[in-house]
Amino acid sequence: MKNPKNKLRAGFTLIELLAVILIMGILMTFLVPRIIGAVNQAKVTACKANMNEIFKGMMEYHTKYSRLPKHSGVRFFGSLVRDEIFEASESDVRRLTCPAVELSFLEGGDSGVPIEEWFARDNFDMLDGYWSAYAGRDTDNFPLKKFPGSNNEALVADDNDGGMNHETTTVVLWAGGTVTTYENVLLKDEGLLDPEEVELLVGPDSPIEKLQKLSLD
Repeated sequence: MKNPKNKLRAGFTLIELLAVILIMGILMTFLVPRIIGAVNQAKVTACKANMNEIFKGMMEYHTKYSRLPKHSGVRFFGSLVRDEIFEASESDVRRLTCPAVELSFLEGGDSGVPIEEWFARDNFDMLDGYWSAYAGRDTDNFPLKKFPGSNNEALVADDNDGGMNHETTTVVLWAGGTVTTYENVLLKDEGLLDPEEVELLVGPDSPIEKLQKLSLD
């Protein structure tokens, strides 16, 4: 007698499909927060890299012109393009704003002005805090006496305007060239930030005295 041939089963049963969906759901529950956290941390790292490039630009500016930019706020670091330390290119302009903030949400991204022309001399007078997601030194009220200077004197920082650039972290470039961060959790523990606050203000109203020397405009 011939043995009957085994027939291959095609597809999955409903129970098997439900089991797969359940497993995927469990994995997503654990993995998605980690993925989001990794993405946010990558943006913080990219922001720190921007700050380092800005400091190098300031060093070159000081060497070339024997002074720092005389403008305040966004124009302070925007002078790196205006005065030809940085090239008027998309890559260099992107260094002057936080990578965690979409360019389309900035005034320049909604103005129709090409990104490589944002900080050009012809557009410089209309620049304000809406053209970047960074706050620059308020040189009108807090001029730097020397450069490089103290790591207690802020040059550039996330502006956190309209919400956190990095949710719980604020990146700061100091006059000595150091780049550090303020963490909301630690600020709340130290009583420097209200427990209900979700963002650290930067500028004259900041609870951090050192960040009051920056301007969003």
